[in-house]
Amino acid sequence: MNKNALSFCLYVSCFNDNMFFWILKPNKTIVFRRTRLKESADKVFGNQTFGGSLDLRQDQCEDRSLFSCVSSPLSCKQSHSDSFESLRLIEEEEDENHDSKPLTLADGYNMIVAPVADLLQESEIIIIPDNLLYPIPFAALKDGNGKYLSDTFRIRIVPSLTTLKLIQLSPADYHSKTGALIVGEPEVSDVYYRRKILQLNSLPWARKEAEMIGRLLGVQPLLGKDATKQAVLESMRSVSLIHFAAHGYAERGEIALSPISSRGTPHEEDYLLTMAEISQVRLTAKLVVLSCCHSASGQIRAEGVVGIARAFLASGARAVLAALWAVEDEATMWFMNRFYEHLVRGESASESLHQAMKSMRETGFSDIMQWAPFMLIGDNVTLKGAFDKSSLKDGEGATETKNL
Repeated sequence: MNKNALSFCLYVSCFNDNMFFWILKPNKTIVFRRTRLKESADKVFGNQTFGGSLDLRQDQCEDRSLFSCVSSPLSCKQSHSDSFESLRLIEEEEDENHDSKPLTLADGYNMIVAPVADLLQESEIIIIPDNLLYPIPFAALKDGNGKYLSDTFRIRIVPSLTTLKLIQLSPADYHSKTGALIVGEPEVSDVYYRRKILQLNSLPWARKEAEMIGRLLGVQPLLGKDATKQAVLESMRSVSLIHFAAHGYAERGEIALSPISSRGTPHEEDYLLTMAEISQVRLTAKLVVLSCCHSASGQIRAEGVVGIARAFLASGARAVLAALWAVEDEATMWFMNRFYEHLVRGESASESLHQAMKSMRETGFSDIMQWAPFMLIGDNVTLKGAFDKSSLKDGEGATETKNL
């Protein structure tokens, strides 16, 4: 496609102590490079990626994670320490008590970006990361001058070469041009999950987020008890945009919705939107936004990482915005406000993400945990003409967010 032709495509893979780079330049020229790691890729990337702590205070994060904890509300600290130990971020080296120092963001840049930096001449980079490299927050990688990769470039992720080919071959008129489904804080409390009773926290910030987006787009969101699994499955088939602000399963990102029925304690089939169910829906959405903790998670397969984001792409969605880790409440509200302000004005998803990250860093949300969790997977879509721009006023949403 023409849009991808104007981008720099980087497929990066690692095997043993080798890093392999295939670069597709806009003129269709392919460049191959190889570098050596000091240790095997499994040791470098397998057990920890960018060492540090992910623990967030409870007042920062209402926790949109779905874990198999029995009959107790979940804290953010629990979810980070138990299930996301392998993805960690710091900007400086940790103390010397470790046998081997964890990688820094600068290390990541030196290994993944520096070997091809001389070829980066376009404003957008499409990265196809292989296996262990998928969870890396590429937007936050830092060069020798202290600049983040996203300071200079718009960044998109494509989970595999096959996915990239499918995106390029998709008919231009296939996807819906109007309509949005906005889902916020589905009403779900005590549920059966893996044969245990799990008590899920309420998500008032997720509700506020959905209401804020609804105002920006001029759309009535599905909230609370109205955000049932049945209603979502029916509504998601024919809209141009889908947004979820809900609990997400940490392993694959599957989403908890309001139960279809009220008979006793709901079972998984009553409330959990699974990858298999998404795969059975023929989507025409240009963009799916998964404002759920760990929504970019998945299991590594030969054709890339398979999770909820990949399921939406496989079902026809053109692009998915997903989170690599548990997200903060106020920071996510601010991020989504900025992202949608740019999107509604007709800017592309890639540019909207780029501007939202930049705005976050400039307005008090400079911590990497706050501005870097979301990554755009798939095509660089626009929703121009899909919504009534008259409902959006300059600065309106930003002021609201800060006062929440």
